[in-house]
Amino acid sequence: MSSTSSNFGPALLRGLSTLGLADCSESVLALELGLSAWMRLGGVDLASARGQMMRIRDAVLEAGEMDTTSEPIPLSGRSPRLDTLHLASYLGTLVERAASCADCEPSQIVERAIEQLAA
Repeated sequence: MSSTSSNFGPALLRGLSTLGLADCSESVLALELGLSAWMRLGGVDLASARGQMMRIRDAVLEAGEMDTTSEPIPLSGRSPRLDTLHLASYLGTLVERAASCADCEPSQIVERAIEQLAA
């Protein structure tokens, strides 16, 4: 993975944490614009972003000490754009749930997940 594409994960996680996506219905445009910016910053396309986002999912689950076998895997197949947007939304809520499970702030889960990605 290039250093540019390695910027995608941290940018995505920190951006999702900043957006606070507990109610995604009101922040879809912000999520779409943010996702576009984070992808551009990381130099990744839709397919590459989705692959990295599944790795980010695993890192968040581990950071929150969540049971990876019981956590549902987001469905995909509608369109690459919508799949990526829905996966980003899922990750935003996953960060919040992981923070609740670990009894800490979402920002702490984000930093733990970023450490997992770097390892």
